[in-house]
Amino acid sequence: MNLATEDARLFFKLFLALLAYTNRQLSVVENVSTPADIHKLGTVGTTKIRDALYAHPELFDRFIADNPDDFTSEELNLIASWKHRISGEFYLMRYLKKYAVFTPAKKSDHLYGVLGLFDPIEVVVHRQPLPVLLKATLLPFKGQIIYDGIVAPYTVFFGKGIRTDLDSIFRRLKQKEGTVEQLVGADGAPQIRTSLKAQTAKPAPDWKPTIDEMVTQVDRMRRADTPAQGAALGLLRAAAHLAQTAYDQPNEVAGNLKQIRRALGRLENVLNEDSFE
Repeated sequence: MNLATEDARLFFKLFLALLAYTNRQLSVVENVSTPADIHKLGTVGTTKIRDALYAHPELFDRFIADNPDDFTSEELNLIASWKHRISGEFYLMRYLKKYAVFTPAKKSDHLYGVLGLFDPIEVVVHRQPLPVLLKATLLPFKGQIIYDGIVAPYTVFFGKGIRTDLDSIFRRLKQKEGTVEQLVGADGAPQIRTSLKAQTAKPAPDWKPTIDEMVTQVDRMRRADTPAQGAALGLLRAAAHLAQTAYDQPNEVAGNLKQIRRALGRLENVLNEDSFE
């Protein structure tokens, strides 16, 4: 459920540099000008600078244009993608093998699969029982979704009614579209990809020649050594004719069910008679 370690290191390298640049521009916290300063700052100060960055989204473009840390174009593209972040209150719904599942608290219209950074999200929220209400910002990162390193969980425990409602939302959204696993495409533009990928259904093989041959063969199977075998062959013939009708005359399938029921009834009678002998 975590981002690969080298990618987590890359994220923090880029994000701390962006926060340091933000503080140099806005002077949110005194005596903080480098990523190392941000690293030592603590959650409260870092959150203040982070919030200032999000309140001034033009700083993303200014940072990319200035490129004070000589990042590569690929690294700058990652930073640019964070303009498509999603911030707010979320319910942490599930821990799955691939990621943790979040849904927005105000409007639960999507499920988001969110990876942890160095620590699993379960540890970050202090292993509170699910669901967990929290504040977070979700970011795209290399075709996946992460959070920006700052999560503020509320210490709220939900009753059975709310838990039932959230479970219902989870099941409905999972069935409807799956879990959102990507926020931007390769070109950096918004592009949602979910766990339920649209797939073009492959046409079924043409079984009609096989079924026709099967009907020809089973129609010859009239003789049997025991009543049970005879009744079973009768059921087999009826089933083969039903399949043939489904291909040749679909509207007549219901009529053929009578033959199936009669054949099945004969077989049941034979088996019941045998059981009393």
